[in-house]
Amino acid sequence: MNASTLRQMVVTALIGKTDAAERVYSPRDWPTTADLYPAILVQTPFDHKRSLGRNAPQFNTITTVRISGRIQEYDSETDDDGAMKAEIALERLREQIERAVINSYELTRVIQQYAEVRSTLDVDASGEAHLGQLLMEIDIEHYQGPEDFYPVDINTLEGIDVTLSMPDGTTRPVVQINLTE
Repeated sequence: MNASTLRQMVVTALIGKTDAAERVYSPRDWPTTADLYPAILVQTPFDHKRSLGRNAPQFNTITTVRISGRIQEYDSETDDDGAMKAEIALERLREQIERAVINSYELTRVIQQYAEVRSTLDVDASGEAHLGQLLMEIDIEHYQGPEDFYPVDINTLEGIDVTLSMPDGTTRPVVQINLTE
């Protein structure tokens, strides 16, 4: 398992489980437009490996999955409530994302733990509409062992020649072991 595999598993866990429906993107260019909202963008910017020993490549790895949720809300005709609607939509999206990822059986069965979850909300009213962004980071701990890395290059043993020292006057035995098929 690696960061790319985890990222794709998180994307799969989110599709159809939030207000963003099928609009879960990874990888993609980060600029988004109003016709995409609500949208979720997923990336894995950090990967930290801690060795489990000196011999084989074995690690407890923490991969940070960054999930950005983006929404847009307008003020009502009678109220300046766009910021409030945006914040409520972001809070709902945050809860939906947490549930979708943490309750994903496919993901949970291959990781060790969700080490930490951090999230922030931001609402910007500098344009015509209120743009809201949720930034969530989930630290996922998983094991990486020799099977996750390329095999070590080795020199293939093709055969062994063994000669035994015998006392003078005896036949000298020679043993050849051919290891090729």
